[in-house]
Amino acid sequence: MSRATTVRLGTSGYDLTYTMSWGLGMEEELRLTRVGAFMSGPSSGSIDIWKRPYNSGLALYRSRDGGIYYFGLGYELFTFVPSRGVLRASCRVRFKPSLTPFGLHLSKLTVAEDIEAQDAEASELFNYVESGQPSVLPSSPPASKYYADLVYLGKFGVVRSGGRGNDVEFAPADTTPEPRFGLAFNCY
Repeated sequence: MSRATTVRLGTSGYDLTYTMSWGLGMEEELRLTRVGAFMSGPSSGSIDIWKRPYNSGLALYRSRDGGIYYFGLGYELFTFVPSRGVLRASCRVRFKPSLTPFGLHLSKLTVAEDIEAQDAEASELFNYVESGQPSVLPSSPPASKYYADLVYLGKFGVVRSGGRGNDVEFAPADTTPEPRFGLAFNCY
């Protein structure tokens, strides 16, 4: 069983589809398709979700100039350059975007209560989204609280409900707070 949702990546000429698949396990995938193309383009491939469904979700960011999209899945950092049609996955810290002063401050805190007290409105990447979200990018996305020179566009996730095989939706930045360090990754 699979569920998917798609959003248009602004004027990039691409659509982004996020898919969750349930079977003996649970997998997620992001796939990019040029608008109007019959065949899909670059993909993350299927990613097994550990401790499912709680570790599913995708945070979506874009550089201020629109030249690069960033996809946070928690497992690897994915970047997409629409002008070249190139999707790249990396576990290298050097590809991680620079932090804002606030993000740098939070990254140095070690006590969870201190982090929560200073960033109480943040959401978690690995969390359900609410149903009925408009599946479009915000027209004026906010600057990221955590990453310098990036704007936060929204996040994909499993819709909160009572059972397995739920729908997935995109929650735009103007309806859901930015996940705390949504581009953090833990390659294993």
